[in-house]
Amino acid sequence: MRSSRFVLVGVALTILASACKGSDTSGGEWTVDAGALKLRVSDSPWNMTFFDGEGSVVLVEHGGTGDGPTGSLALHIGEPPLGNGQQPALPPLQDGKPATPPPRDTGWAHAVAVESSRYEAESYVATIATSQADRKLELVATPSADGVIEITVRPQSTEGVQALGIAFVAAQEERFVGFGERSNAVNQAGWTLEHYVADGPYYDEAEYTIMGAVLPDWGTRWRPDTTYFPIPWLLSSRGYGVLVDNDEMSYHRVASETAEAWSVEVETTELRFRVFGGPTPADVLRRYTDAVGRQPADYAPWFFGPWLQTESDAQIEEFRAADVPTSLNATYLHYLPCGSQQGREQDQEIRTAANHAMGVAIHTYFNPMICVSYESAFDDAEAQGALIEHADGETYIYEYCSNVGSCFEVSQFDFAAPNGVAAYQALTDEAIGHGYDGWMEDFGEYTPLDAVSSSGATGTEFHNRYARDYHCGAYQATAEVDKPLARFTRSGWAGSPACTPIVWGGDPTSGWDYDGLESSIYQALSMGTSGVAIWGSDIGGFFQLGRALSDELFDRWIAYGGLSVVMRSQKNGVQLPEYDRPQPWDEAHRPVWRLYSKLHTQLYPYVQAAAEDYYATGRPIMQHHVLAHPSDAQATARDDQYMFGPSILVAPVYVEGAVERELYLPEGTWVEWWRSVVYGEEGGTFSMAAPTLHEGGAPLTVSAPLPEIPMFIEAGAVIPMLWPDVFTLAEYGDDPTIVHASDRDDRLHVLAFPRGETSGKLYADGQWSSVEGEGAWSLTLHNARQRTIHLEASMRALNQPFDVCGASLDGVPLSEDDWSYDESTGTFEATYDTDSGILQVTGC
Repeated sequence: MRSSRFVLVGVALTILASACKGSDTSGGEWTVDAGALKLRVSDSPWNMTFFDGEGSVVLVEHGGTGDGPTGSLALHIGEPPLGNGQQPALPPLQDGKPATPPPRDTGWAHAVAVESSRYEAESYVATIATSQADRKLELVATPSADGVIEITVRPQSTEGVQALGIAFVAAQEERFVGFGERSNAVNQAGWTLEHYVADGPYYDEAEYTIMGAVLPDWGTRWRPDTTYFPIPWLLSSRGYGVLVDNDEMSYHRVASETAEAWSVEVETTELRFRVFGGPTPADVLRRYTDAVGRQPADYAPWFFGPWLQTESDAQIEEFRAADVPTSLNATYLHYLPCGSQQGREQDQEIRTAANHAMGVAIHTYFNPMICVSYESAFDDAEAQGALIEHADGETYIYEYCSNVGSCFEVSQFDFAAPNGVAAYQALTDEAIGHGYDGWMEDFGEYTPLDAVSSSGATGTEFHNRYARDYHCGAYQATAEVDKPLARFTRSGWAGSPACTPIVWGGDPTSGWDYDGLESSIYQALSMGTSGVAIWGSDIGGFFQLGRALSDELFDRWIAYGGLSVVMRSQKNGVQLPEYDRPQPWDEAHRPVWRLYSKLHTQLYPYVQAAAEDYYATGRPIMQHHVLAHPSDAQATARDDQYMFGPSILVAPVYVEGAVERELYLPEGTWVEWWRSVVYGEEGGTFSMAAPTLHEGGAPLTVSAPLPEIPMFIEAGAVIPMLWPDVFTLAEYGDDPTIVHASDRDDRLHVLAFPRGETSGKLYADGQWSSVEGEGAWSLTLHNARQRTIHLEASMRALNQPFDVCGASLDGVPLSEDDWSYDESTGTFEATYDTDSGILQVTGC
């Protein structure tokens, strides 16, 4: 990375030398100063260069002025964009011909020089000449927050303007992440990305052909980067981010036209974007999520417990009897689009009460569509003006097919309409009144391009923003509910995470690679670098068109789900032909599901601490190394492994038949979980054994037999865990045989791998610190309450291991009955009561 920085700095110095000659900007050293991010403009030739708070170059506008898209700020002359609202869909897809960007490889007029400039308060305002003499641009640059600069660009004349764009210099080995949820990759260098909210992707041409017969023409895009949840947001490993604030169709050419540049183009006559400074990528993400919002922090612990989609409610009781932790029963009675609860209202109250009595939460199903046949609700919504419309004011009705041969006439709620949220709330209130604890908030990708919102939006602008309007409308509709609701969504757009408590990765293919398990890893990490942390996948996949979920793939996906933020089973999905799909309760798979539901549940104090960190800083729980180890180029090159919280590295196995995994450990010392911790199947416990240590800084191949998922603990970490007999993270159920997390809140199991001086968090409000001394080690736990601590610590993880001969708590020696040391494994164990005591361990 050092040499590439010199290249970029050299380019910047050339630009700055030009900027010093004849500049008429009167803003002093900086054209715009936003503290941690600064902008300097060169008048002739035109150029923008961004610097960090220390004055180092961060981002340089490309200086090209040819007629291609790569170059300085530019406008494109052409026919009105196809997504401008004059037709319901973009050109129909053809078999074997994936959707491509419009032909804008030529015809660009680039900025060449400032004609005039001035300041309006803190804003820099400039009129800029372009490479076409009759075309000029107006630019406004404003500091909008510390480390954030907002740019707005308009052509003086919008006549014939099809798009606006800009390109920036790309450095060698620069990683480009974010962009919302993507299945094709995490680092998007070399890709051209489209930002269009769509149902997909799908695995291959056959799947697109089948789904094309079911989905509305405007509902999907045949592209490898197709996504339910695009965000026109780029986060660079070099420590800057750029968010496009337009809702219209846009494209990023991420070092795909030339390796020396990345560009963005938007089908608009007013380009709006914000540049975010660092200095680190994590700092950039914090500033970004400060600006646009993070997922709502109003959660219940059971959000983070295992979710089970069952054959019947009795399955919950069977799992409890078999000591298989479960926190939520996933059910899907469709309140929308067609009102499946009608005539069954009392049954819903009985069902939710029965699940609550078994100790679990329960959710149901909503989407933004409403069937014409759901007459009472449809007529009421239409009368309130709460539905999307045609340009002539008529209610927009289209055909929606849930499956081949199962089609309905529907409209969609218009959440921007004055009564849109209230009309939707009448239906969500009904489900909440029936006792449900949340729902799948499905779809949001099917808004026709010629539909019109009451706000006046249409075309791709309305189509994309609808996902935000929808989920933020549902958030507003439930704002006064007196309990956390697990509303989980698959669609989204810029700004919608702030209204979306939980996201799942949509409907993947039950396969190993693209659109399957491998893509699910990419989705989690691209979402994390886009500001979404509370995320999970369909374990096992959803679409099985001409394929079947194998036992091996199911077990591998269970392991990945257990080390995801949300562990959620998928019972069926779409099958062609139908077959007996593997299930968590099958004899072959229940031990695997139990192992990872045990681990997932017991890690709650660790995960909650990481979740609280996300709610405060935007740092995701499943972290790409761009965030966790930004200066390690070997680590940031890995898209298929991640940090789970601050201390656990996870490398899922996603290759069929593999029994080992090649991965990379960042610099430092790492403890291999499955070779250092023993799983006790009888009680579902995780206990310390002799540790296997690895030094990082180089690739490593490790054994990964089924059902193991490679896991490594960073030496120095302390992992707080729930008591192993906890069944549920929910608070429901009075049966004394149900073990809630709250029933064991007076105790904590701690696995420690001490090395050097480290610190961290536990639960939402606790902290720990670990200090290695000469022949001594101390552990301080700051709990919010008095707890019985059962500690297991590996003395062999220390920089200078020693055998233990004594232990004290706050200076008072522990009795020999309260601690022990196993010389064969180097494991120190102690049981003691404390709220914020210091445990001191001494050597012989």
